[in-house]
Amino acid sequence: MRLLSPASANTKTRKSAEKAQEYRIVSLMLSPADSAGGKTNCPNATPSCEAACVGGPEVGLAQVFQRIMESRKEKTRFLHADRPGFLKQLREELATEQRFADRQGVTLAVRLNTFSDIVWESKAFGEIPQNFPDAVFYDYSKLYARSLTTPQNYTICASWTEEPSDQTSCLNLLQSGKNCAVVFAEPGNFTGNRALNQRLPKRWELGGHLYEVYDGDDSDLRFLDPGPTRTGFGRICGLRLKSGNTEMRLKAMSSGFCQILE
Repeated sequence: MRLLSPASANTKTRKSAEKAQEYRIVSLMLSPADSAGGKTNCPNATPSCEAACVGGPEVGLAQVFQRIMESRKEKTRFLHADRPGFLKQLREELATEQRFADRQGVTLAVRLNTFSDIVWESKAFGEIPQNFPDAVFYDYSKLYARSLTTPQNYTICASWTEEPSDQTSCLNLLQSGKNCAVVFAEPGNFTGNRALNQRLPKRWELGGHLYEVYDGDDSDLRFLDPGPTRTGFGRICGLRLKSGNTEMRLKAMSSGFCQILE
């Protein structure tokens, strides 16, 4: 069982690879939250986050091909049953990918938390980014302290949720110059492939401050995102709500998980 997937295996990473050919993009796709049973891959996941997760069994290709979700669960079970063995294989695969990138004259770009939220920079999970200083790593996270403590080659974009305490953490990060991912939804039938037809605002008010919004769906490579504005504030990484069906979409919209455009 191979752990890492090429850019072609995921819609967003595939689009990023087409636009940024100076990078060799690979990702690790574990199952989100507790979908594989046992220990959670997303310790700060909220109910709405789990319901709307693009890595869930009711969204994207996992909705059609059962084997895709089973592969993610299989990798997750491997991680929890034999973490040393998992980390050893992950390091070996990353070393191989780094050699390929060096031969091609490109930079290795790695997303380890495609659908999870694991602290890969910690000793408990092998300090993976620190072991590959020539590669760039990037992820989203609801573990907000990570945004301030990750290694230089690891970009973390915080994620907004419906929980007031999480929102306070995101606002603090935005005010300190860090970017934060916020999901937006436009009323109407935007399930499945129609999700990308939704609009994104150019600016959006959160916590009494107006923040600039950039299109986070345009590329998956968060380390290429713009930095703080001239006033020192971070920016909102705008993402469109993706849902496999209308019920999931309405639940996410009513929970406060996403911002609603009028």
